[in-house]
Amino acid sequence: MRYFWRLLLFAALTGCSGGGVDRTPEKGNDTASQQDKTQVTDPKEQTEAITPKAYQQMLHTGMDVDWLKTTPGRTAARRSHEAGINVPAIFKQRGLSHVRMRIKEDILSDPTLLQETKDMVDDCMQAGLIPIIAYQASEFKDDPTDDETLAHVKAWWEKMAETFKNYPYTVAYDLIIETTGELKKHNDRLNLLYKEVTAAIRRIDPKRIVIVAPNKISNPMELDNLEVPEPTEFMMVEWHFYAAGPKKDNPKKQWTSGTAYEKKLITDKIDHAYNWSQEHGIPTWVGAWMANNYNDVNADATLTDGAPGGGDYNITEQKAFARFVSDRLREKGIPFAVNSDTKFFNRETNQWYPSMAEVLDIMIGTR
Repeated sequence: MRYFWRLLLFAALTGCSGGGVDRTPEKGNDTASQQDKTQVTDPKEQTEAITPKAYQQMLHTGMDVDWLKTTPGRTAARRSHEAGINVPAIFKQRGLSHVRMRIKEDILSDPTLLQETKDMVDDCMQAGLIPIIAYQASEFKDDPTDDETLAHVKAWWEKMAETFKNYPYTVAYDLIIETTGELKKHNDRLNLLYKEVTAAIRRIDPKRIVIVAPNKISNPMELDNLEVPEPTEFMMVEWHFYAAGPKKDNPKKQWTSGTAYEKKLITDKIDHAYNWSQEHGIPTWVGAWMANNYNDVNADATLTDGAPGGGDYNITEQKAFARFVSDRLREKGIPFAVNSDTKFFNRETNQWYPSMAEVLDIMIGTR
């Protein structure tokens, strides 16, 4: 927390309370909210609350990361951190603006995991990379009608909120990674979870960005059934599609050569989310998508440099899909996180896989 106290000292000495915040509206858009046009050059300087619209504009392209989720991911992240290697700085240098740090296990019974989370958030702050903390909430997805499981998720987030309540406002909370399992049948319980967990966080940290997702695998077509907790002043919505990649033989997420039908599958979802966002005044963000279906075909295959090589799609095909999806999202001003770091980054060497460079460049928007 040394950086935080330095910021407070700097603010006291200079009379600055905003940490480098520009509140001047853009020319030609006098009706735009000054707050929504907040420009933040360094996430660790954001000591004032952020509007969801301003936060949406800051996110750009990010990546789902395994630093706190699986045993190999945690081991690699901890090893690098203890060796003085700031992995988030490597991601920032690559052109990524945020990471979605997924957590599977229980921080309430694992203080080591909570410390690892703090370490990675601190490294993100030092690197100028925006961290979004996301919880798996497996117990609730498996048994959503049990009040004890709901209470556990609430307690989990209360602990997280207490831990990070004094951190810069660029740290955000994504309440559930993906709405799957039995939860898909209980939309009322999902909305109840959001209401109770958000209220619990607000009692601790009233102005931090909280992010909720629609039901049925965070499907944007389910947005009309989502009840975003009031007030929505610091609420955002996450949705996603193609989180496990497209498939050549599945009519619901088909991609072969980019036919009109295949493109419409994508644009219909983007347009629905965009229109819902405009109608409700709540910004959205895509929390996961990928350009290959690694888990389905030849899962153990690797490319020549060691990058995961399974799936239906070669690099040329991945580039075509990545360009269409990323361009359509950017046209609507919707930021996104690419799924996932293990497909692009060698966590044993802390280097990017050269074979996947062009695909990631397209997603970031530099190619």
